[in-house]
Order: sequence, then structure tokens, then C-alpha cells
Amino acid sequence: LSDCCEFWRSAMGIKGLQGFVARVCPDACRTVDLREMAEKHRIDHPDSPPVIVVDAMSCVKHWYTPESWVCGGQWREYLAILEDFIKAFMAAGIKLVFYFDGVVEEKKRDEWIKRRFQNNKEIARIFQFIKTHRKQPGREMFTIPSALPTFTRFALKSLGQQTVCTLQEADFEVAAYGLQHNCMGILGQDSDYLIYNTCPYFSIEKLCLDRLVTVMYSRERLCHALGLSLTHLPLFASLLGNDVVPESLLEGFWQKCLVTSPCRNNGYNRRTSILLAVANYISKLPCSYSSLKHLEEMLPLGSDKTLLYRGVESYILPGQHSPWILPNLTNCQMFPLQQQTDMCQDKEIFQVPLVSPLLKHQVGQIMGSRSCVGLYFVASASDLLQTSSSCWCSGCCSQMYLHPDGWFMVNMPGQCCDSAFQQQPVDLVFLIGADCIHFLGEKLLQSKKCGKVTQSQLGKEKELSYVVHLIIKLKVWVLSCLHSLFEEGRYLAKEQHVRSENYTIFNILSNGEIKCSNSLEDECDREIPGQALIYRPARQHIYSILLEPGKDGDYPLVKEWFVYFGNPLREPELVQAVQPFIPGGTPSLKTLWFAKGPDVEKQRYRTFLACFHLQDEMEELQALEAPVAAFCCLLAYLMIQVSSLSLEDLNAFVALILCLKGKSAAQLEGLQLAQVDSRAVHLGAVIVRGLTTLLMANSACGFPFKMDDLMPWEVFDGKLFQEKYQRSHQGCSMEELLEGNVS
Repeated sequence: LSDCCEFWRSAMGIKGLQGFVARVCPDACRTVDLREMAEKHRIDHPDSPPVIVVDAMSCVKHWYTPESWVCGGQWREYLAILEDFIKAFMAAGIKLVFYFDGVVEEKKRDEWIKRRFQNNKEIARIFQFIKTHRKQPGREMFTIPSALPTFTRFALKSLGQQTVCTLQEADFEVAAYGLQHNCMGILGQDSDYLIYNTCPYFSIEKLCLDRLVTVMYSRERLCHALGLSLTHLPLFASLLGNDVVPESLLEGFWQKCLVTSPCRNNGYNRRTSILLAVANYISKLPCSYSSLKHLEEMLPLGSDKTLLYRGVESYILPGQHSPWILPNLTNCQMFPLQQQTDMCQDKEIFQVPLVSPLLKHQVGQIMGSRSCVGLYFVASASDLLQTSSSCWCSGCCSQMYLHPDGWFMVNMPGQCCDSAFQQQPVDLVFLIGADCIHFLGEKLLQSKKCGKVTQSQLGKEKELSYVVHLIIKLKVWVLSCLHSLFEEGRYLAKEQHVRSENYTIFNILSNGEIKCSNSLEDECDREIPGQALIYRPARQHIYSILLEPGKDGDYPLVKEWFVYFGNPLREPELVQAVQPFIPGGTPSLKTLWFAKGPDVEKQRYRTFLACFHLQDEMEELQALEAPVAAFCCLLAYLMIQVSSLSLEDLNAFVALILCLKGKSAAQLEGLQLAQVDSRAVHLGAVIVRGLTTLLMANSACGFPFKMDDLMPWEVFDGKLFQEKYQRSHQGCSMEELLEGNVS
């Protein structure tokens, strides 16, 4: 899902904090030699090799150093750059673990939308510059090529690196991994890492790769300069405004701090003065939950008073405690999420329970209550859990969470006192409606097997024992059904989605939602629709392959958050799945993902082609090399969907794919363009986004293609496409365009 996050973290962490540290607290910035630190780590920790956990999303713009960036991406150059990066650390004996954002969390959607519109303005300025000057803007207007994080993940995998696609935004899980695995440090560019109490934070921006020297930021020295302790930092960050607490709610509080600050007349700019004033204010507060509650009352009337609490909580890592948060609530959601993510490392990226909306409905029927919503992942419930109350069952090491919409129960596998439940292979989270709870509660009170816990939120009517045990007692057969469903889903997730590393499929199956951020598209060129609209018919066919229709024959609607001109992003677009035309009908997901044999391979290939309305061209496409066949599939689909594409456009695309094969990264780097055409820039972005649609279809259909054959470094180069496009529109013959590649 990194596509949706690629522009998301362009302004990461606490606004102004990174610059504040450099200007006002220079002692907190220390130049370090990573080779020396690795050697020291080996001496101090002989059983633990030096590991740096990399926040990849904050690094991609620093990794992408090819001169050309507007034309769609210099992918072979980029792949070589990543390889050099990895080799530099390997030579020093340092292992790298790369983390990628897998989601944009619901609580941060407003900020996500705000940044999308800001990115739209930046992209509009880029196109205006290109049209005016017929060349690429300077690096000061740089924006990463479309889908760069998604293909970076594939590139790192192809280079043998360990990657993690997170189940929440990456910074928390990066910090948690660094702490739990005694890592040498975190490499990134996000001032939130100055707030987490975790391993050292290294700057990717200041990294000198050939010498492995960079800047390390010291939390302790920052605290000394501010007159704070490490305990204060989560509250400090939240009161400055972060991804949880919007700055708009804090203006009044900042003004109060500025009035009483001793630093108000020292000539600092306003943001620096605010940082110092907030630090001064909270340094005088007792470190307690009551102090936090007092601060919440200072927020504007009508605002969500829980935001400050949640902002502080978002920085508390597994195993840590904070005086600002009640002990029994600290990290109630953190452990399950981290455990789920740990399962996703490297070859385990998607080894998590996978339940379709249909299965949720079926489980709800099994549970015997109309209000029983079904089964959810711990990760998908994270926002609810953050505002939940919790209590421990005295009979087993499991925890229950209460939310106004119902009950969440989290079982910690292998720790439950009931042996029947230990058979469950995964973390289970149940959401049971209130009427079902009351019914079960009547029966449960008759049980003496496990301890009682008081739930005042249900009107203080009942004392309920652990509901999971009731289910085991009254409906043991439910467990066998759940076991079967989850075993199949687990296998699907592990054996299929891991190979694609395509979190989009996971999100569609689990949440019925998909997001995609900005692309380098010219909003003034109305002859070329936005890529979101171009590929929607293909996505609708993919949805029909992944999802099951209900009893009425209707498919669940998929929520799309796609950025394109004219979409206000006030709410998701609800998109209906549409079955592709396949003689004999669409094969089941079980057939596509599990069945074997030559007939099934043909079904996978035909179903993939049907997503792009090309099922009748199967024999011709199968005769081509796989990368060429996939590209031709995409090209044929585009020619159908975009009526403004011309014969000259088609010739340029064909020349691109046929001439690219024999060119090295060095040859492509040496290619010089006399000018840059804005329409070709737009088409380049459309093509690259099309490749991600191929990835989605390939994953849904059981991998008729190897994923490596769909990578941009196999089929696309921005500068080469610009050259072919311009020469084709100048009237160059096909023979000249092909450079002798006529096979």
C-alpha cells in the first residue's frame, strides 16, 4: 500500500523540530562514523550483530538521485543506486531492515487529504514550468516518480533485503523494532524519532555513503537544552501538533505559553519561540495523568478532548509506561499490532489472518446474532482500541477492550488457560454487539470456570466472565469453523500475498478499501483522464475476483480514495465490483490461488487478461516474452480506454519496450534529452501506475506472471520514452524508432 503513502510523509514528524535542534541545540547533533559504531556494537553485544532499521518511506527521496525524475523514473539507474547503498553497509558488517508504510490510518485522514491538495499544487507548478521552459525543473521542485515506494520495496526484495510492510504507519513500528531488537540505530528523516524512547536516530539526509558518516541526534541533549526529561517528550510533541493532534487546536494554548515564557524577547522566530515556550510550560507540571486531563481542558470548546491523550499514547512503545497515561491503559493496542507486524518481516509480509466480507457475514450467522459483526484483525481495529477501556480476565492472560460499538476481545495465543482455545493459530479479535453480549452474559454468569470482571459501561447490569470461554462452552463447534476459515486465510495470505508484497490486495480483502496518492499528471490536459479513472474498470474486475457476492448477488462496495483532478476527497468513492467476461464464468479464488495443473495455469492467464478485456488475445500474448506480453496487455488496455491516444503514441510505446531490453543502466544514464514534453511526462506517469494495476491483477489471479516480469526496470525508462515519443511525433519512421530491434 505504499502507493498511497508516497507523498504522505513529505513533511514528517513535528513541524520545525528538526530545524530547531540544528539551530538552537547543536550539541544534540553529533557526527558519527557508522563503521566505528558497528565495531563498538559488536564488542558490547557479541551475540547481536549490528542492525540498522531503515524508515524507507523517509529515505526514498534521498535514494532517488538520477538526474531525470519528471519523465516517469529512471528505474535501472535507481536499482543500481539501491544496490550500491546496500553494499556500502554490508562492507561494514551492518545488516539493514527496511520498513515501509502499509497504511494511512483513519485518524490521520484529514491530514492526508490536506497534503494531497498541497501536492496537487506542487505538481501543477511543475507542469507549468515544463510547458514554459521545455525542460525539467531544478531539484528544488523535486517530487518522487509515481509509485516509487512500491517498486522500491520490490527492488530491495530482489536484492535480498529484509523488508517489513507495516500494519500501521511505519514510525511507531520502526521505533518498536529498534528497541526490541537492540538495534544499532534508526536511519531516516523524521523528527518523531527524537520523541520515541528507542535506539539512536541517524539522519539519511546527512549520510555520506562512501565514508558511512552521518549525524546522530541525541534525545538526552535535546531534553537538557529544553529543561525536560525523556518522559516529557511525548507530551511535548503532542502539544506542538503532530499527526494526531492538529495544530489548529493548539493556537490558544501556544499563546498562553508565549505570554509566560522567559524566552519571548530573544529574537527567535515564532515557531522556535513556541517550542521553547511549550517546553517551559510543561516543565513545571507534575508528570501525572491529572496534569494531562488539566491540559485537555485547555483545548477549545467542542474539540475532541481525547486527542491529546491519544497523541501521547502514540509514542509509548511496547513494554514502556508513561506517567501521563493510566497504567492499565498503556499500550493496550500495541502488543498485538507489533506481533502481527513481526510476522510480516521478509517472507512473512502478509502472514496474517485474511477474512473476506463474505466470511465475516458467515461468521456472524454462526454466532447467532444479527448484531454480531464478525471477525476483525487487531490491526484494523487499532483506532477503536486506542479509545477503548480495558480489563484483564483473572482466569487467563487475555485482555478485553470495550468500545461504544461493542466488545473487542484479544486472545494472546498459547497463553489462554483454556486448552481448547490454545488450538487457535492466530490472534483473534471479536466484535460482538451489545444485545449478543447481554444474551451471552446471562449464560456466562452460571459458569465458574474463569474469574469475573466488572463492566460498568454496560449499565453496571452484569458481571461478565471472559466471553471467549462462553463461546467455547456453548458453541464449541464455532471454533472448528473459525479454525478452518482462518487456516485457509492464513495460508492464502502467506503463500500468495507474500510473493507480491502487494498490500493493496490485503486491504481490499480485509477492509474493502484502497487508496492511491498523487501522480505526476497534468490537470490541464483533459484529453487524458486521470490514471485513477483510466484503470478503474480493471480494478472493478479485480474486485469481483477477490470478493464474494451476497445472497442477493450484489458484491460489497469497495471504498476508493484516489487522487485525481475533480475529486474533492470529502468521502471515499463507492465502487461496485464488475465481473469480467470469461466463457464458463470467473474461476473461484480457491481455484486461482490453490489449484495446480496446466488447465489452471491457463485459467489464471485468461482471468488476468479478462481484467483488461483481452481474454480473446491469449494465444498471441502467450507467444511473447513475459515482460513484453504484460506491457502489451497494458498498452492495448490504454488504447481502448484513452481515446485521445494516437498512432504516434502507440509507436513510441512499442519502440520503448523493444529497445529497452538491450540497454544498461549506464547507457540510459548517458541518454541526453534536448527538451522535455509535458504530455509525455503525463503519459509516463500513467504507464507506471498501470504497472501497479498489473501487479494487483497478477496477485488476484494467482500469479500467471512472475512479479519480476512486471517491474518498471524491465519495461520502462522515462528518458527513453521521452526520446521515442518526441521522435515519433516528429515523423520518425518505425524502423528508425526501433533501432534495428525488429524481432
